[in-house]
Amino acid sequence: MTTIPLEGPGTPAIEVILVPVGAECQAVQRAMKRVQKPPQVVPIPAGPQALQQFLAGWAGPSLAAGDGILLLGLGGSLSPSVGRGDGVLLETLWDEREGVAYPCPGAVTAGLSQRLPQIKVARGASCDRVITTIAEKRQLGDRYDAAVVEMEGTTLLRGLPGCPIAILRVISDDCHHELPDISAAIGADGSLKVITLALSFLRRPVAALRLIRGSLQGLKALERLAVELCQQDE
Repeated sequence: MTTIPLEGPGTPAIEVILVPVGAECQAVQRAMKRVQKPPQVVPIPAGPQALQQFLAGWAGPSLAAGDGILLLGLGGSLSPSVGRGDGVLLETLWDEREGVAYPCPGAVTAGLSQRLPQIKVARGASCDRVITTIAEKRQLGDRYDAAVVEMEGTTLLRGLPGCPIAILRVISDDCHHELPDISAAIGADGSLKVITLALSFLRRPVAALRLIRGSLQGLKALERLAVELCQQDE
């Protein structure tokens, strides 16, 4: 396994927030209504393949000198050290498909860590699917010494080389319980297939209820954190 350095110049000022489209983006947009001078919020598709296609057709952010980008959204826990509702700032992100680590250091990440002391700092793993079983979570966490699993981070870091990027995830599911397998419900374009999702919930109703509760808790924490983050930039 190799490490690709991506550190670049930057300051803690966040000019652009990238957030997966859907409930996560809606939560962040609600938060921005409570901020006097909010940063630009750009909805992105969920999943690495859809995000890669999006970045290929996107002109990219317009950043003032020294400003940074924040990837903000939900994530899953791979460690008992982080639980539902916790915010976790990623210092290193492993790509599970390639076995490559992308460091996320720099002034943007360091500045967020200093300004939001309640935010934990940890390693993460980026996958192309939703991790659902306890065994998978344990294996992934042990392999990369990671506390968080997500889907879009390494694709963004590869797609915007040289940009000062920080990645902040809010935990919506813990490492102690299994989730319904909803991978088939996420389309290649990042959209959600509602009927497929409903069928997966019917197969695992208890796990589905846990997923729904965790997502609601995570979204509330995400909205609250987005307000606090942007108010500090005012």
